[in-house]
Amino acid sequence: MKKNNPKFRQQENNKIQEKSLKTNKRKISLKIYLIIAFVVPVFLYLHTVNYKFIQFDDNLIITNNIKFISNLSNINKAFTTDAFINKTSSFYRPLQTVSYMIDAQFSGVKSTWMFHLSNILLLGFIACSLFLLIKQFSIPPKLAILSTLIFCLHPLFVSSVAWIPARGDLMLTLFSILSFLFIIEFLEKGKIIYLFLNWFSFTIALFCKETAAFLPFIFIIYYFAFPIKKSFNKTYVINIFLYAFSGILWLLLRSKAVGNLAYHDDVFGLDALISNLRIIPESLAKFVLPSDVAPIPGYSILNLIIGFGVLITIIILFIRNKERPIREKIFCISWFIILMFPPMLYKHHEIDYLDHRFFIPLIGILLFLLFSIPKSWFLNGDIKRIWIFIAVIIILSTVTFMKSESYSDPMSFYNTAVSQNPNSSLAYNNRGVLKNDKKDFQGAIDDYDNAIVIYKNYANAYYNRGNSKISINDFKGALNDYNQSILLHPKNSDALCNRANIKVQNSDYVGAISDYNKAIEINPKNMVAYFNRAISKCNLKDLSGAIEDCDMILKLDPNHKNALNYKAQLEQQLQMKK
Repeated sequence: MKKNNPKFRQQENNKIQEKSLKTNKRKISLKIYLIIAFVVPVFLYLHTVNYKFIQFDDNLIITNNIKFISNLSNINKAFTTDAFINKTSSFYRPLQTVSYMIDAQFSGVKSTWMFHLSNILLLGFIACSLFLLIKQFSIPPKLAILSTLIFCLHPLFVSSVAWIPARGDLMLTLFSILSFLFIIEFLEKGKIIYLFLNWFSFTIALFCKETAAFLPFIFIIYYFAFPIKKSFNKTYVINIFLYAFSGILWLLLRSKAVGNLAYHDDVFGLDALISNLRIIPESLAKFVLPSDVAPIPGYSILNLIIGFGVLITIIILFIRNKERPIREKIFCISWFIILMFPPMLYKHHEIDYLDHRFFIPLIGILLFLLFSIPKSWFLNGDIKRIWIFIAVIIILSTVTFMKSESYSDPMSFYNTAVSQNPNSSLAYNNRGVLKNDKKDFQGAIDDYDNAIVIYKNYANAYYNRGNSKISINDFKGALNDYNQSILLHPKNSDALCNRANIKVQNSDYVGAISDYNKAIEINPKNMVAYFNRAISKCNLKDLSGAIEDCDMILKLDPNHKNALNYKAQLEQQLQMKK
């Protein structure tokens, strides 16, 4: 009878309308928050679309592979080669390569605007997905959007956006977060479509960067750390098979693409992990106090001390803060440690570490800090705390904007790298290459000198210094540098060729041919070595051998004009002898 009462029906209708109004308001608020999350980081970095390539891996990955990158028909080949495309590294990033190929269709390879714009847009999408992820952990929306902006505008991650080769980390972060959002949705709603989307996002992340292989461990820890219905679901079996399929396919393609390739001085495995342990306090220090963010960073005693202070603070918060259960805090710390682990298994011989590798691991620390903040702070409408967060965002954005200017062009990048980290042999060496290209040969030699003082076994710096010394006619000094470079790196075919050229000038044709032989053995497609060896053989009256070298060049390039002309001259001389 009560339900038929007009007054009762009116009350029920009012409740439904009120509930619908609240739902609509939440949807509108969510859209506004997502727009803010996307627009603010994109706006901050939009000026970088005019920046150039800085010759820090982008030249090796993109500009040195113009033909490959420009041709979309090479997409399938991107899955069977390394990140540098010419099979010279152990990094496997096929979808990063594909993304560059798509960029090239818009801007070409010589222009950079689309390459930078893609990084910027990826950051915007990451900000949106990160906001949604933070909200999933029952963080108030205001705190979620403010913390998202703090993270995405943080100066520590300038290199992640302004440096084009950090694309793999951006893609990894985006699809890892999406994968996580989908697994949470599946566990809450049980719809199989979310499980499929989780697997699909994970697979994309895996082919963006190897770190994604560790994501399943994070999923498992989440499953046991948070209050969700824990019952065996037959769809889990399907997901296990899907993950196994992706993993096996990835391993097979990666093995075909890179095998066990590694540069001769780089370190992998346990030794690298031990060497990289300082990265943990270093990353925490720069996340909390980003005053020492350099393009090519180096270890700092100050950061080590600050980092240990942050570690102690985290331990205290872990033990004493009761805002969240211990298992949830374990999840956050596990996120940081597990996703920091893969980059720590590799140690570059010239670089202590690179900041962009901290991007996805430090999301775990962000979540831990958010779990430590009382919810009441942002539920009672205290505007003062909000303004404190906004002030922090403004300060960080200002620093980030200024730091990003270092990536505008190669010389700005390396000048900043040298000034902020004077112990970087790589920064000096690479700046020396730029000076050499600008005909400042003595300035280049000075930089190579500094690089060698810092790292006495720097084979490439000796080789580059030898090139600059040739330009100022210091052939004896160049020969000594090539000798040292070859001693440290016997498989440097360019150094062998250049040393051989000096031997030719000294009429040591036998010694020159020996070096050309080694260079060709290392690189059978080295046409310069074949041509110069032909000249040396001619000087030793071995005309037939010289003709054979010209024939080898013409097999590689049938239209090689110098080889065609020289072969004709040699054949004429040989005919005259007969």
